[in-house]
Amino acid sequence: MAGSPSEKRGAGRLLAVRDLRVGVGPQEDGFDPVSDASLHADRGEVVGVVGESGSGKSLTLRAIAALLPPGVAVRSGDVDVGDIDVVHADRREVHRLRGGAVGMVFQEPMTALNPTMRIGPQIAEAARAHRKVSRVEAKARAIELLGQMQFTEPERRYRLYPHELSGGMRQRVVIAIALAGDPELLLCDEPTTALDATVTMRVLGLITGLAKELDIGILLVTHDLGVAARVCDRIVVMYAGRVVEEGPAVAILRRPRHAYTLALLQAVPTRESTIEALRAIPGSPPKVGEVPSGCPFVPRCTLAEPACEQPVSLVEIAAGRMSACRRHELLADLVEADDA
Repeated sequence: MAGSPSEKRGAGRLLAVRDLRVGVGPQEDGFDPVSDASLHADRGEVVGVVGESGSGKSLTLRAIAALLPPGVAVRSGDVDVGDIDVVHADRREVHRLRGGAVGMVFQEPMTALNPTMRIGPQIAEAARAHRKVSRVEAKARAIELLGQMQFTEPERRYRLYPHELSGGMRQRVVIAIALAGDPELLLCDEPTTALDATVTMRVLGLITGLAKELDIGILLVTHDLGVAARVCDRIVVMYAGRVVEEGPAVAILRRPRHAYTLALLQAVPTRESTIEALRAIPGSPPKVGEVPSGCPFVPRCTLAEPACEQPVSLVEIAAGRMSACRRHELLADLVEADDA
């Protein structure tokens, strides 16, 4: 098709989030489940956002897409997607953002799809909403996307209902809908949570291929470090609504520079692990509204010192590496000792 999204769009930064603070309720009496979060995504790369439940991953994703629920708002900070200032966007720009500049893949495909509509028209509807195409062209685009999503006989599958598909197929339909408007940035919120291991690998491979083939940026929210290791170029680690570490995936996973990242990695079971050898992170994440003023991980950290109770910022500790941990140099020594 003319104007296919597979055409290279040129290098450049797609997403820049700076000092994002998302609040619930009134400024005076409410609380901030996301505070001072900064991250970015470039063309052709997959950026993973990892952390425990309640760390602010999904809320950050929804702020980027201007999809925050009622009563939740951006208090401060900047979110730029291409040339769109999301925080100050008007209705026209929000329409251009959702499904146009940004595609969203939600966690549960059965709630994202209309059960009364065939899947093909749902994809075609998304194409017509964000591209100047006729009904015939939209149908052709939907069939083309089903083929890209590795559906056999896409013309026949076009007429199926969501309940006639497996979980993995439905998730691929949701991805096709997200791509129908030719987005430059794809936001994926736990896209493999409800899938078995085999289907998960297929969907992850598809997502990785999309970033390179279509030259788009992908922001992937996941609680699974194994998923992040397989598909991500860079990883952003969030805890208690804050970004605590960011860097290349290989470096983050092999040589963490924040105590929370190290604790997460140590809690991941391996083939050699025994029940007794598993290291659970002590304590629980802080409740929303009760986050310490210093490093939020201090109450659970075995490496904390008195200085950690003072406010700490995310700073560059090496080329391409960011950390908000006062003990990052000690962590470097500990990891190198373990590798020796």
